[in-house]
Amino acid sequence: MAKETPPTRLLYYEDVYLKEFEGRVLKTLKIDDQYGIILDRTAFYPTGGGQPADTGVIKGKNGEIKVAIVQMVGEAVVHFAGEVKGEIREGEEVMGVIDWNRRYALMRNHTIAHIMGEAVRKATGIPLRIIGSGIDVDKARLDFAYEGSLGPLLPKIEEIANNVVKENRTVEIKMMKREEAQKYVERFHENLKLLPPQVQKVRIVEIKDWHACACGGTHLKSTGEIGFIKVLKTGSKGKGVERIEFSAKES
Repeated sequence: MAKETPPTRLLYYEDVYLKEFEGRVLKTLKIDDQYGIILDRTAFYPTGGGQPADTGVIKGKNGEIKVAIVQMVGEAVVHFAGEVKGEIREGEEVMGVIDWNRRYALMRNHTIAHIMGEAVRKATGIPLRIIGSGIDVDKARLDFAYEGSLGPLLPKIEEIANNVVKENRTVEIKMMKREEAQKYVERFHENLKLLPPQVQKVRIVEIKDWHACACGGTHLKSTGEIGFIKVLKTGSKGKGVERIEFSAKES
């Protein structure tokens, strides 16, 4: 079982820009008729934190798999195959190659989401509560608890957000004890209420002096890499819930 294997070394946290890596196959398995591979290390990001998983290929001496789904099972990352050619065996050394264009698009849009949360708050003048989010390759979204329409504020929101891009602020990763992290993110109108109580070591992503929250996703090293933020649309998702969608564009 996947839960019985050693924890996977998460290379995407060590170097978020890593496109290729070498690893050893610890286990091959089938879960619900899906063929999966567990490696001792991986740069493939698994589904989580509102961010979709990476895709790509894992190549061995006598075969390769097209990675279609990546999931964390216990502390092991399982790479599920959308297509299998030849054979990959346990104990074999393999090469992993992620779809970098996809990953980078997700990194850009995920970083924008962190900018936009505070941009909307500053545009409205209210520390709005974020009640939903989603990251994708072509766009991202945030849902706010807000009685009203964000439509009239779109130009202001976009201007505030793009000023943060132009300032090329650094994106910093910090590991904190839960109590310290709670106090830290409160300064940015965030909290740790949705974090399971057993999590006592918290990964904080901060856009320097702009926004910080608990997050396990992948992000750019600085906001200047985004290019330009385009707000796509806003709309009501029910009483007291306003959604805003946005994406990265080339400047």
